[in-house]
Amino acid sequence: MLRGLDLWREGCPPWESGGSFLLLNPRLAPVWRDRVWAAEFPDLADHVWLGTSGTSGCLKIVALSRMAFEASARAVNLHLAVGAADVWIDPLPVFHVGGLGIVVRAALAGVPAHHLGDWNAAEFVFRAEDCGATLSALVPAQVHDLAAAGLPAPERLRAVVVGGGALDNGLRERAQALGWPLLASYGLTEAASQVATARIEAHDAEWLPLLGHLDARLDGAGVLELRGPSLLTGWMMFDGEGRVRWEDPKRGGWYGTSDRAELRRGELRVLGRLDDLVKIRGELVDLAALERALQCRVRSGRVALRMTRDERNGFALRVVAENEAARAEAQRASEDVFPAFARPESIATATIVRNALGKTPRY
Repeated sequence: MLRGLDLWREGCPPWESGGSFLLLNPRLAPVWRDRVWAAEFPDLADHVWLGTSGTSGCLKIVALSRMAFEASARAVNLHLAVGAADVWIDPLPVFHVGGLGIVVRAALAGVPAHHLGDWNAAEFVFRAEDCGATLSALVPAQVHDLAAAGLPAPERLRAVVVGGGALDNGLRERAQALGWPLLASYGLTEAASQVATARIEAHDAEWLPLLGHLDARLDGAGVLELRGPSLLTGWMMFDGEGRVRWEDPKRGGWYGTSDRAELRRGELRVLGRLDDLVKIRGELVDLAALERALQCRVRSGRVALRMTRDERNGFALRVVAENEAARAEAQRASEDVFPAFARPESIATATIVRNALGKTPRY
């Protein structure tokens, strides 16, 4: 029988309790939550089930074994040279692989991990200073909040792993000017967190060293595939039409990530997701690259690129800016950023909806 998130809220981290757990985002829509709780899950001992942050009409609940989490945690601890003097501060939700990963790393290393709870930039800095934190992990939206508030990094903090999405170069430079020791990373739920992470004091945010517990290769289309002990056992797939199925997506031990990448001598560079590639008027467009290029030119706030299906052109693009100043900057920059055939239909001011790790839907 699966147990739920309540054990964490009662102060009993699931990693110290044994058994199997289903950790759901508290903001998951009730209709999805009801379907998950009604489903028949495989009887897997010592597993944690985590929902992915996908933005399609499907929900995936990924099964990760205790061994998978521990393999990932050992690799991260080795890469970051975690020692007895280290202290983690965890500002990520434990129902996500990044937040739970910190719990496991700290437990294996025998060092403290302080959980922040709801995100607040000023509170994060205060708590990090108060507990003497040396290590943490953030997503780009949280880095943005720290830089926008001009909050300097706590003195003892020596490494902050940034995952959950690409970090804009301008934002990284602003945060580093405030002393934040950011380490770019690439990871995914299906690999129990980090796959590749920058070295401490490294300046290259594009080519990331692969952690030693995983093998990597590219398929014929340049899509990254992974093999190793931290990979998922399988997942439960809930589609928008009421169907539920269990499957193991690995083939011969290899898991296809849906991310385009390049590899060189034990290093990885991620080029973007397959689902960020769309055709507009017959031309292939990389949405993630366009969004990054636009954000580099917009300094007054965050922007996001959305799309809608278009009967004639395939897709039409829209830009959403979080405030009027950012909208005006995006308007001025759009002719330089977007090719003529893919100019956005509108550039509007609106709330940018993000999930718990700062990712935004395309639709």
